[in-house]
Amino acid sequence: MPAASAPILLVDDDLAILRSTAQVLEAGFPFRCVPVSTGKEALDFIARQPVGLVLLDLGLPDLPGEEILSRLRRDYPEVPVVVVTALADIDSAVRCMGGGAYDYVVKGSDPGRLLNSVKRALESREKDLKIASLRESLQAPDLRHPESFSDLVTASGRMRALFRFIEAVAGSDEPILLQGETGTGKELFARAIHKASGARGPFVATNLGGLEDLLVSDTLFGHVKGAYTGADEARKGLIFQAAGGTLFLDEIGDLSSQSQVKLLRFLENREYFPLGTDLPRRSEARIVAATNQNLESRAEEGRFRHDLLYRLSTFRIDIPPLRERKEDIPPLCGHFLASMAAAPEPPRLTTEALAVLCLYSFPGNVRELRSILLKAKALSGEGAIDRRVIEELLADSPKAGHASSALPATPQETVPAAIPPNPELPTIQKAIENLVEEALRRSDGHRSKAAKLLGITPQALSQRLKHRGTGP
Repeated sequence: MPAASAPILLVDDDLAILRSTAQVLEAGFPFRCVPVSTGKEALDFIARQPVGLVLLDLGLPDLPGEEILSRLRRDYPEVPVVVVTALADIDSAVRCMGGGAYDYVVKGSDPGRLLNSVKRALESREKDLKIASLRESLQAPDLRHPESFSDLVTASGRMRALFRFIEAVAGSDEPILLQGETGTGKELFARAIHKASGARGPFVATNLGGLEDLLVSDTLFGHVKGAYTGADEARKGLIFQAAGGTLFLDEIGDLSSQSQVKLLRFLENREYFPLGTDLPRRSEARIVAATNQNLESRAEEGRFRHDLLYRLSTFRIDIPPLRERKEDIPPLCGHFLASMAAAPEPPRLTTEALAVLCLYSFPGNVRELRSILLKAKALSGEGAIDRRVIEELLADSPKAGHASSALPATPQETVPAAIPPNPELPTIQKAIENLVEEALRRSDGHRSKAAKLLGITPQALSQRLKHRGTGP
């Protein structure tokens, strides 16, 4: 149970202090305080119901406070305990802190001291819970909500690891930064984050690339009537529209320095000012930002604020390019061609055409693959898409030389574009093995050259051959 929704347990035998402490805490925090006057009541309550924090007096009538502290730390180590006592004794404070107390507060001191201690203790517990949840999600073999990722077609273990990470962090309201080359599917990732978060508000997307400072402010924050010449009607910005949901800011690296300052202020305070007004408005929209640029390099060059980069990348996801996950090419081909089908039978792709695609480096990534398949279907009409069509489409690309070189002549066997699961109709693993063998043949067994043809590192090729038992 998150600390913010679990009650605070107040343990003190002085009823007046219980009442006054509860009033102070409930005025400062949006959750309930539960007062008990004995150690036994405290231990019985926490055994029945989770609590977010325990405020413990040492001078109880039935059990020594330090014994209760010891039991709480032993049986409920995730629950912070703040000792609140009239005993201003250094030895007692040292024993309690050594025994696992989060803090030691003397009664009658500044109320702000207690409030600050409670705030820090709850934040610490919330952080620990998030870390535990992240660790559990990353270690889980399966996704809890695979439907959130239904638009991201993949057979890659690396991609599935990213999905598990998204499930772990999606519930947080902290910003997420997506970095990846053009065409890797950053908006699809942002939509998956929104779905996995369970947010009830909408998903709102905008591209900030090339926008001037005034237009960025107007787009995000909106304006009141008369804010500037031509502002005849008030406009609610995208931050308002995304309330309770997710605001996706694409091409974040293109923001001007002025817009960077405004966005940083919003992220730090969760407040914004529509153009033409000095009245702040609050927002609970989750920010997901994306870029195809290296923001670290831009920050070092002085073109992107370091503090904004840190604030945006509380959680960061680097989306791998398609050339680093070639196993995704066959299922993506099946997915795209099936979506293009006007008839019940999807277009067909020959195995040689698929092999050519798998040898191509795809500088435009998934978006380029889809574009190639659209053109190939148009050129092939109702017939199967063969190797010749694919080679012609790739011929103009400077990175396609290895993809259009001669393959051994074999019958133009066709397979459905939507690859079936039957292992007899070559599996993805078998297709990859065939590609590796072909690359080694073309490079006369030279692994570095073969790895370059496949678009992977020599180390990755050696690992694949090692698992196959044919090399170190």
